[in-house]
Amino acid sequence: MNRPILLIVLVYLILTALISWPGLKAFGAVSLTGTRLIFDGRFPETSIVVTNHSAHQTLIQAWLTDARDEEGNPGQTRSDLPFVLTPHLSQLDGHGRQTLRVLYQGEGMPRDKESLLHLYVLEIPRREQGKNQLSIAVRRRINVFYRPDRLAGDPAETASLLRWTLSAHSGLRVENPTAFHAALLDVKLDGVELTDHLLLAPGASQTFAPAPGGRRVSFSALTDYGAPRAYCAHVKAGEPFSARLLNPVPQPLKEC
Repeated sequence: MNRPILLIVLVYLILTALISWPGLKAFGAVSLTGTRLIFDGRFPETSIVVTNHSAHQTLIQAWLTDARDEEGNPGQTRSDLPFVLTPHLSQLDGHGRQTLRVLYQGEGMPRDKESLLHLYVLEIPRREQGKNQLSIAVRRRINVFYRPDRLAGDPAETASLLRWTLSAHSGLRVENPTAFHAALLDVKLDGVELTDHLLLAPGASQTFAPAPGGRRVSFSALTDYGAPRAYCAHVKAGEPFSARLLNPVPQPLKEC
């Protein structure tokens, strides 16, 4: 038996064993009320609700990290972030709920642009004494955008203000001149996918592989509520161009 087939068989056997394990606890039962969290700087705090959808008691551990910390380990997080997350550790009964509060200390973050943090929630099923069981911890991560008070511009217009340029030599380039993050999905040039996800920070840019000659750029952009909105643009050779919203109601991408 060759190696790829052997690997598939081993994975199948492991999954079968896990599913049939008599003491396997339900896992992945905890959810958050949103896929992202916007911290409006006009207020001293924001919050998000964690819900346990199972009948089993579980523990959750929550922490914040700088977005540059890709590992996100709670024991290695920076202590100088000017935020407080409470509670760090909670016990959720079956079908219970817990509100996580994020408080800003009032200074320490840029005032002229939006900042990105990561919120982690670790779900730890409780072990029951005297029973053979397999408990699996599940970790989730969502983006937290701290948006300073009186920040210039409208975040809803960010996607339409992105500057695109296309060059046969340097490729397709997108720049974010706004003070807000742009979360893009399914960026395509003439229907060919360039990336399935791109989070473009304020003032940042991204260049994709050179293309011989594209005529249409399309993508979806996420709103503050995590809903996708479709955008499209006709390429202007050698000139910067921007995309327009196809319809204010979220819908699948269609032709320009």
